[in-house]
Amino acid sequence: MANNPQLRKKLQLRVALRLIGICIFGCLTGFLFFDSPYWMAGIWTAVITVALFLETIRFIVQSEQKLAAFLQALKQNDFAITFSENKDADSYDLHHAFNQLNDIFKRLRSERESQHHLLKAVIESSSSPLICYNETGGEIYLINQATKNLFQVPFLQTIDSLRRIDPSLTNTMKEMIDGTRITEKLKVGGKISVLSIYAQHLLFEDQNLKLISIHDMSSELAAKEAETWEKLLRVLTHEISNSAIPLSTLSSYIYEMIMKANKDERMLTEDERADVMESLKTIDQRSQSLKVFVQNFRKVNQIPEPQMEKVALAAMAQEVVQLFSKELKKENIQIITRLSDQFIYADRNLTQQVLINLIKNAAEAMINLKENKEIELKIIPAGNRYVHLHVRDTGSGIVAEDADQIFIPFYSTKKGGSGIGLSISKQIMQKQKGDITVLSEPGKGSVFTLSFVSIK
Repeated sequence: MANNPQLRKKLQLRVALRLIGICIFGCLTGFLFFDSPYWMAGIWTAVITVALFLETIRFIVQSEQKLAAFLQALKQNDFAITFSENKDADSYDLHHAFNQLNDIFKRLRSERESQHHLLKAVIESSSSPLICYNETGGEIYLINQATKNLFQVPFLQTIDSLRRIDPSLTNTMKEMIDGTRITEKLKVGGKISVLSIYAQHLLFEDQNLKLISIHDMSSELAAKEAETWEKLLRVLTHEISNSAIPLSTLSSYIYEMIMKANKDERMLTEDERADVMESLKTIDQRSQSLKVFVQNFRKVNQIPEPQMEKVALAAMAQEVVQLFSKELKKENIQIITRLSDQFIYADRNLTQQVLINLIKNAAEAMINLKENKEIELKIIPAGNRYVHLHVRDTGSGIVAEDADQIFIPFYSTKKGGSGIGLSISKQIMQKQKGDITVLSEPGKGSVFTLSFVSIK
């Protein structure tokens, strides 16, 4: 490329010399014909002038044709074309420059192909499924073996080919916006996988590409589920032991008392009878507690399937607020609503049950406070797919070790609490393809976030 100024000067000099020659011999021809008796010599100068003129046209046309041929070859990615480099020829410098540019483009193409192969190798070696497709036509630009294994297909030509496997998942990937991460379920060959999907747009060679990164969370969720069951079993063991041990102890005490009286062939004394009656009363109370515990366990495992419909979230939340208005006013609790018009896909009755439980818990968290008692409901859109409903209170908050376990059945931070309200709420939200999470700081309150599928 450094030779371009030199080449330009040489071409300009050659054209300039020809034009100067045409001017000189043209003027000389006119002089010889009109102002000199040597008109025969004027014929030769005229021939030379015409020859120079034709030579100049030939030189310019030939250079233009060679340039057009060179550019056409570049357009067609044909770098096999070469130009003769005869140093005695007028076109030597032009041919030399073309060949230099050709070598540069060859090297650039080779580097680009190497980068492309490197990119394919990196994508192919990734254990995470990756798909890159053209958003305009849907053609798949890059796909790795992990993706083919996930969807159990030998190849994919277009993103719409995935519709025969899971139409909902395909729509989700096509509608995702930059930087979003969505969790979806995929069932292939009888196996259900939980996928975390991330999307990013790319502009490459004037093509609008979309890169989809997929992470299979099934093994992680299985480990999390096992951990949850372990925690649940600990809670169940604790609750049953709390009831079973006193029952066993009191039963043994009564049995020994009666057997001792029979052995002594006497009636029970008044004190002994009172002890028996008190023990039987305690046994009855603990039995009732066990009965309630079993009933609550059945509730946790018998949540009905949600009847999904289009629901106006603000109107539904306002109905629940109205339900609690008098009770909250009596407790001097201020309720604040920041509700925008958003439509969600949910079961209206089950969602109201979740919201009722959260407001009830929020009110109970502030029962020992004398002032600054607030509950706030706020709707915040989260992209095109989800809507968040925040339920914030200014109560006592939840310590970190409890915040990780409050959604486990029968785990309660409240004295006398059943520990099933938040667990049922969690299951309801997940059955609706949503979720419930909590952020809390002891002494400053808690924020429970309900995530719903949005309808535009």
